[in-house]
Amino acid sequence: MRQIARTAGVSVGTVSKALRNDPALSKARCRSIQDTAARLGYRPNPMVATLMAQLHHFRRRSDPQKIAWIDLWPAKRDRAAAMSVKPILRGAIQRAEELGYGIEVVPAGTIGMSHEQLRRMLTARGQWGLIIPPAPQSAMKYPLDMSGLIGVTIGTSLREPVMHRVSPNHFQGCVLAFERMRARGFRRIGLVLTPSMNDRVEGKWLGAFLACRHQLPERDHVSPLITAQDDRKALEGWLHHESPDAVLVAEEFPWPVRYRSDRTPSRPLSVAWLMQPEGGRDTWGVDYRPEQLGRVAVELVVAQIHRNERGNPSISQTVLIDAVWVDPESCAKPKSSSGAFHGLAD
Repeated sequence: MRQIARTAGVSVGTVSKALRNDPALSKARCRSIQDTAARLGYRPNPMVATLMAQLHHFRRRSDPQKIAWIDLWPAKRDRAAAMSVKPILRGAIQRAEELGYGIEVVPAGTIGMSHEQLRRMLTARGQWGLIIPPAPQSAMKYPLDMSGLIGVTIGTSLREPVMHRVSPNHFQGCVLAFERMRARGFRRIGLVLTPSMNDRVEGKWLGAFLACRHQLPERDHVSPLITAQDDRKALEGWLHHESPDAVLVAEEFPWPVRYRSDRTPSRPLSVAWLMQPEGGRDTWGVDYRPEQLGRVAVELVVAQIHRNERGNPSISQTVLIDAVWVDPESCAKPKSSSGAFHGLAD
């Protein structure tokens, strides 16, 4: 660093700031010094860099002591539209405390805070590290100016602003559910989603379902159903025409008590959840370990704080959390819900 300082005609302290993209220096000045470092073959020692990042965290007044958790949901939350954020937040709080930070929940959606007001508040508090959990349909494109801020979003619902992401591995989770239901002896497995849910997960469940179905003999093919949650007519017509013996879902639907088809007599329909309901571990389904989502989100934010990164990343990265299968003993002998449907959550 002293060699870089001599070549660039600046102090060692200025070199240190430039290599960390300190906002006290202009972007042009940082780039100039970084170019000089590159020409001289400068390479940081990763162990020393980690130590210095920790020291700078406690020395720099500009480093945020709390990570802002930006809740964009309105007061009346649509529980069926997204996974519960409680376990995600719980995991985030635990990991933040382990790393010497706190989490401050900002209920921007509940109090009707605009994106300009949110930015002014974050700037005034020096909270330039933030996490945005799954967002409602109305805030999937949220016009927050990320200049001077860094953040991580959880899930696939938030499309803008662009930031790094930690997300359930929806594709892997659907493949896991399909394969486990086939292993239980179900031959004709269907998929039912609402258009909004299909959009929230960017079609990954649908894509995984079609990939799994493609490997089956045609007699076991069931067409997926994408329909409104209250469209009972479409649901009954689909059950009659496709005659599935099991179905993958992520939301509750108004299932008819029984269904009939020309090929199949009246019989129960087994259900597996693509997103295990909170407290619903007595049903078949996949668990995306939401606490782990929160923990990894904090780690990604803290890493950016240590590197003193600001603004939208030039290349956004996504960390996928694989799902695990939930197959409780109570489902070994399937119970019926409303006298007909196995494994259906309340």
